[in-house]
Amino acid sequence: MKFIRLGLLTMLVSLFILGACKNPSSIGLEVDPSLALNSKIVDTSTVNAKLFKVDSFVSNYTNRSVLGFFKDPIFGTTTANLAVAFFTPNNNLTFGKNPVLDSAVLVLNFKDFIGDSLSNSFTVEVRQLDDFLYAEPLPRYFNNKSWATKGNIIASKTFNPKYRDSIIIQDIIVGKKDTVKKVIPQLRIRLDPTFITDNILKADSLSLLSSKEFNSYFKGLFLSFKQSDIKQNGGLFSFDTNTTGAAKLELFYKTTSSTNVKDTLSKSFNVNGSSGLAVNQVLWNFTNTPVQTELQSAAKNSNKLYFKGLNGTEAKIDIPYLKRLKSLGSNISINRAELILTVEAGTQIPYKPLPRLRIYKWDIANRPVFLADESPFDGRNFGVNLIDGIYNRTSNKYVFNITNHIQDLLIGKSKDYGTFISTTEYGATSNPNLEISNSSNVLNNLRRSVVGGSNSNYKIQLKVYYTDQK
Repeated sequence: MKFIRLGLLTMLVSLFILGACKNPSSIGLEVDPSLALNSKIVDTSTVNAKLFKVDSFVSNYTNRSVLGFFKDPIFGTTTANLAVAFFTPNNNLTFGKNPVLDSAVLVLNFKDFIGDSLSNSFTVEVRQLDDFLYAEPLPRYFNNKSWATKGNIIASKTFNPKYRDSIIIQDIIVGKKDTVKKVIPQLRIRLDPTFITDNILKADSLSLLSSKEFNSYFKGLFLSFKQSDIKQNGGLFSFDTNTTGAAKLELFYKTTSSTNVKDTLSKSFNVNGSSGLAVNQVLWNFTNTPVQTELQSAAKNSNKLYFKGLNGTEAKIDIPYLKRLKSLGSNISINRAELILTVEAGTQIPYKPLPRLRIYKWDIANRPVFLADESPFDGRNFGVNLIDGIYNRTSNKYVFNITNHIQDLLIGKSKDYGTFISTTEYGATSNPNLEISNSSNVLNNLRRSVVGGSNSNYKIQLKVYYTDQK
């Protein structure tokens, strides 16, 4: 490579390069000035981006669960219901002599909220499942599964969305005087005491042998919002169903001791989301929305790209200009390649953009795999989750470092079977034949983003820094 230190020549070459790019708003091909001055530039076409609908996703084994009904003027309605099963506190469970229930409370710790928090109160209704959820091993369930219930409402609670406020509750201490304590923000739903007494405290011993027998008998609970009570746009709440004890059914009851003394006891039936016991039913309705217009468009490119938390949409990315770069020969070295998506002005209010977008590709069998820049099975990788895609509030952009991916496509080391932008935080496995796992974070983000596709003001860009090493 020839390095020339003449300032004037450097300036002239830079001007020549800038002038050679006929469409800088769509793709910028820039040369690092510290590299060889005999680098070349290729005029290219726009990056293609097409929005499409996600049909379904695995909605248990997640870190969070979601509940609510939300009407977004751009994205339509999202309905999130929750089915849960329980681990028993121990095997061969008993409640002692003559148990009498004081209270039964379903506890869910708040994590996040999106929606109308000022003019809304929400009513959550609880029913008993009439479907088997628990199994050994526990299967993976999808968000579009319909769950049968026994119909009768066994609990109902109306509450305001004070999801950030700690609360004071009664603290029942076995063998001591009850007191009060402050707990983290949580939704506490009192269940019908007759239902709990008949179905749990009075359950036969065979039904209480283990979690498997208990859930085969009891099945579980199904939570949903009463939609007729929701005003304005409603909202969606997320809860911690992963941390042990964060989601649970708490029973407080009195029993008679061996000395004929009444004792107050408690038992907790945990909802372990990490074990698959919390399953979300998530339904989207895009009818008469801008999202539906883009999904139904026959155009090759989407004018705008709509990404929402809880999945629902993805975008397929195509880079036709690579054919022209290939025509330069095998001596082209990619120093850095950035895929840039810009959030459209005005769409950040009233709902904030997603904190991060993700990128992945298909292998020859149409299975999701990481790009070379992120794959744990590629020695050049920057690390899983380390190729950016994080929302920059100053520039209103998401930027992905896909340098090795572009280099591999350029030299024919890999083939593009499909590259996608998604809201799903995929995890890595130790299996090179199935390197991406179903994401436990799929329900973590409630926000949404509107970014430019072929829209000229916010057009998706690919910026490539390269060297011709001839």
